[in-house]
Amino acid sequence: MSLNEEGYVVRVRGLPWSCTQEEVASFFSDCDIVGKVNGVCFTYSKEGRPSGEAFIELNMSEDFKTALTKDRKYMGHRYIEVFKSNRSEMDWVLKRSGPADYESCSGCMLRLRGLPFGCSKEEIVQFFSDTISEIKEKGHHRFFELFYVQKPK
Repeated sequence: MSLNEEGYVVRVRGLPWSCTQEEVASFFSDCDIVGKVNGVCFTYSKEGRPSGEAFIELNMSEDFKTALTKDRKYMGHRYIEVFKSNRSEMDWVLKRSGPADYESCSGCMLRLRGLPFGCSKEEIVQFFSDTISEIKEKGHHRFFELFYVQKPK
């Protein structure tokens, strides 16, 4: 399979966890990214936190080569590693990125943090009862995730 059939994809590692798609696109501003800013695809840990990695598909071979020259260049105070990748690897990783239970849910995930110590799961469920029809809980009372399906309108 040729490089063109697998796309011109780079995997980026070492990103600040707080960086945005816009900041990554700006770092690669001299490259033509497929989908522009939305073409920066972050990966996430099983807890749903940013992993510091992303995949970027580029339009042409020249953009791919330019992106690879950014390897070990600095974005702010962090040096960024840039690796050759392909569409198959990107699709495989992105499909498995993030919380394991999320993909099996046809709704969204809501993460709640910093809840009052005395707050119970039942109180939280009751608070969201107007918009949530099904809830799968994970975690403990101080930090847990709600996977939910929105009620039909």
